[in-house]
Amino acid sequence: MSLRNLKKIEEENLRTKAEEIFYELGLVKDLTIPIEPDNSAEKPKLAISFSGGRTSAVMTKLCLEKYGDTHDIQVTFANTGAEHPATYEFVNECDLNWGFNVVWLEAVVDPRPNKGIRHKIVNYETASRNGEPFEAFVAKYGVPNRTTPQCTARLKTEVMESYLKSQGFLRGKKLNYTTAIGIRADEIGRMSSVQERENFFYPLIDVWPMTKADVNRYMAQFPWDLNLPSDAYGNCVFCWKKTLRKLCTVAEKNPEFFEIPDRLETKYGDVKPGAASGPDGRRTFFKGHRSAKDIIALAEEGQFTKYTDPEWDIASDCSESCEVYSDAAAPEKILI
Repeated sequence: MSLRNLKKIEEENLRTKAEEIFYELGLVKDLTIPIEPDNSAEKPKLAISFSGGRTSAVMTKLCLEKYGDTHDIQVTFANTGAEHPATYEFVNECDLNWGFNVVWLEAVVDPRPNKGIRHKIVNYETASRNGEPFEAFVAKYGVPNRTTPQCTARLKTEVMESYLKSQGFLRGKKLNYTTAIGIRADEIGRMSSVQERENFFYPLIDVWPMTKADVNRYMAQFPWDLNLPSDAYGNCVFCWKKTLRKLCTVAEKNPEFFEIPDRLETKYGDVKPGAASGPDGRRTFFKGHRSAKDIIALAEEGQFTKYTDPEWDIASDCSESCEVYSDAAAPEKILI
């Protein structure tokens, strides 16, 4: 884009305050808008999936400033009850400081067969923090792992869709909205393979191309930035998709975060046995049929490469955020 065109855009005042900041940092490369508002009485619908991480926070802010006046927007955060406390603080701070108007959601799991996931609305004060939604899911569907990777779909995607349907945001053949997803330009392998069919929108790839370093540099200016001990603690703290070095790094310093998966493996390891089960016929969370106790034992032995570089594992199945509708990256190596 030429300097003349950029000047014209400035004169026409089409950039929002946030875009100007990113332009000054040299981060805005394409100011085209893939979502075209129409002239009908009803505004186009945009669903923003806020995962609780920095990337989706920046995406949400940019989208609200760009499309807030032209689109009917719903911002949702689906809580599994297994996030780090700092994640809940960050979601709340984004809401208070940036006016996200986030709708906090949790799964309602009907234990009866052939009954789908529904949603309930909670808030910062009432949100589960001891894995309650996760336990309800595991009690019915079994312990998730690489063979049965259902947790994101059951605890986030289906919960969000249930709420959005109640607000007139429809999927399937009646699809009438776009979904904005917080995946960056350096995570392009996590984009969904059905992006066009399902109307998925990746603002930090298509409109404001950004990398992890770009996002971190922007968020560092705010005193209420996400305050995780390290990126190893992102998403569900014990997420089985994480590399082994991330899991062991967390378990070494905070073994208490593995109390939830240990409890669930103990109580529900025999639910829906089969290909997902280990040699003993029970299901466990972690790669190589490892249990939560195994991860803690590995951490205590100390024979692993500690997660110290935030640029590590960016393209792994579990990056800093667990996004809805993201295709898994190529099977990650068991890094230790």
